[in-house]
Amino acid sequence: MANKQKISSKQNSKIKFVAKLRDRGKRNRAELFIVEGFRECFRAFGSGISFEFLFFCPKFFRNENFDKFVQRVAQEGVDVFELSEDVFQKVSIRDNCDGILAVCKTWQRNLGELKFHENSLFLVVDGIEKSGNLGALMRSAESVNVDAMFVCNPVTDIFNHNVVRTSQGALFSLAIFQAPREEIYNILLRNNISILATSPSALTRYWEVDMRASSAIVVGSEHDGLPEFWLRNDRVTTVSIPQLGHSDSLNVNDAAAIVLYDALRQRLSQKG
Repeated sequence: MANKQKISSKQNSKIKFVAKLRDRGKRNRAELFIVEGFRECFRAFGSGISFEFLFFCPKFFRNENFDKFVQRVAQEGVDVFELSEDVFQKVSIRDNCDGILAVCKTWQRNLGELKFHENSLFLVVDGIEKSGNLGALMRSAESVNVDAMFVCNPVTDIFNHNVVRTSQGALFSLAIFQAPREEIYNILLRNNISILATSPSALTRYWEVDMRASSAIVVGSEHDGLPEFWLRNDRVTTVSIPQLGHSDSLNVNDAAAIVLYDALRQRLSQKG
């Protein structure tokens, strides 16, 4: 069991180090990121994510499960540090913290790990700008049990603290691959995956396409949508989501969820 240590100074080197991990460049160099919150840390630990160390502050705990979790993490040999109330508030990213924050190791999946079967389902997200949307897309993808999510040309990285929070643990259990769009496109074609790109101008409605066979659903950035690479490609089927009001676009996660759940509906209907 690792020893528990106490930190009561905001000038402590570990406190300063964790504060730096809010910066993408420093996260990349350290290959570490922040996971805050009991639920998120519990799901990360349960998914086998490697913990570098854990901060906790009993004054913010909401029930006895918090203390049990700290004990469990310590028993696995992870260094745990008890912080004073003001020090924990310094490292916390949330307005309403709950006294649990971990620093975990980042990872990078290799496309060679991909598994394909006769009705694989994938989500491709290209150029997503907002961290909250990227995390929500992970949650939607995990909810329908996609085989993998591909992140192309991200403006924000998957280990941003807002992505971690809004994914609600999906980041830890979902197979996520980061690669250029051309590489993702080629691997999908080689494995006979039907590629469906969402576009408001498409004449085909999303429910008119058979998604029971292996399919990949592609969504683009919040501001510009999908690039021409997907939209002007004759190997890609463009589909639209009808809108009858004055709005001319949907939130990217809403659009992805609508099409993903129709793919799920079609597959469940096929099974009776």
